Amino acid sequence: MASFLLVILSFLKIIIIVAVVATVAGIIRTWQIQNDANQKVFLAGSVPDPKPEGLYSGTVPGKKVSWLGKKFNPTDSTGLNIFDDGNGIKGERYPFKTYIGKGLHDKNLDVLKIDYNLPGNPFWLKLILDEIVQVGPDQYLGKLNLRIIPGYSFGLMYFNLKK
Repeated sequence: MASFLLVILSFLKIIIIVAVVATVAGIIRTWQIQNDANQKVFLAGSVPDPKPEGLYSGTVPGKKVSWLGKKFNPTDSTGLNIFDDGNGIKGERYPFKTYIGKGLHDKNLDVLKIDYNLPGNPFWLKLILDEIVQVGPDQYLGKLNLRIIPGYSFGLMYFNLKK
């Protein structure tokens, strides 16, 4: 019995250490995002008006990714992500809903939220909340946020959308 308790306590110690390291890494990354040059551009942006409609090409500054962009349907405030599934084949997956609200880290800024917390999406994706602002005609700057616990999130990266 004592050895079983030692195994459980060791396991709990590992979980706590991993949680602390992940939290510190998330806080550091959020600080980096909030102090990135894109933050000034994001704060100068505005709620998309009109809301995005149709396909927008997406890029992640400094990264090569299989994500190609997003397709928006403003009529029902929904959309899908577009990916390169290989050999030039485009795949649509990871539906989202959109709504306007205050920024998670930018409380004075209204943003268009892209929320993946929908039935059918993988558990890990439901923790993601993107926020976009309009920075030019048919051009948007977005932030990808990871919601860990209610009321707190980590900022992870910026992305661009363009018609």
